[in-house]
Amino acid sequence: MPFYHPPKTFIPLLIAAEKKSVKNGLHHAIFTSRFDRYIGEWKNDLKEGKGQFLTYTGKLYEGDWHKGFRHGFGTLSKKQENGIFRLEYRGEWIRGKPDGAGWRYYDNGDVYFGFWKSGYRHGYGKMWYSNGTYYVGYWFMSKKQGLGMFVQEKGNRYEGHWKDDVKHGLGRFYHMHTGQLQEGCWQRDICVKSKMSDIIIRQFCDLPTEYPIPPETLYNSRAILEKSKLWLRQKVGEIDKRLKYCIDQMY
Repeated sequence: MPFYHPPKTFIPLLIAAEKKSVKNGLHHAIFTSRFDRYIGEWKNDLKEGKGQFLTYTGKLYEGDWHKGFRHGFGTLSKKQENGIFRLEYRGEWIRGKPDGAGWRYYDNGDVYFGFWKSGYRHGYGKMWYSNGTYYVGYWFMSKKQGLGMFVQEKGNRYEGHWKDDVKHGLGRFYHMHTGQLQEGCWQRDICVKSKMSDIIIRQFCDLPTEYPIPPETLYNSRAILEKSKLWLRQKVGEIDKRLKYCIDQMY
């Protein structure tokens, strides 16, 4: 009779070695083939939990991971020539891309705070431009779209509809230097039909009109406007108050 019986739970050495090589728990300084470095938690050989990832190009992510993706809350920074990291984004992530509410700091000095979707500005948000202008309203795939307000560097402002990053639809333009209000319809950033009127603070503006705009004398002008095909195609739209409240409270 043979004197040796192999154990019933025998595991080949190759398989056992592979199981031991699977990363789980906290690990320090795991390097990729191109010398990216990760310090943090793992689960079944995937980044899971809290971790810090520094790429060979100088990008540093610190935050949450899920199944190998940046997922949850985290910050993204970029290493400058002086060795100091400059913050680029902080906020929510889904499967490796900004998604949810977050701040974005651009190289040219622009700052955005609002909602994101798959790495694009999408939904309600605010944008501070480095040239002193400001936009608050809705975005679609990083372009202004829907209701929004844009304030120019000299104080003039537009309130109304946008499409593909330009004024398009019903809107109001406040000429703060002359003290006049322009109400009408825009197409591809050009006002094609409007009505001008004086605003209350006209006499306190920098360059007020010499005389007030004379009163309108066209008979039944409102009815004429409402029958316009261009006017009838316009939609007023509404601001989502829940999104606006969320952003205003976080700022």
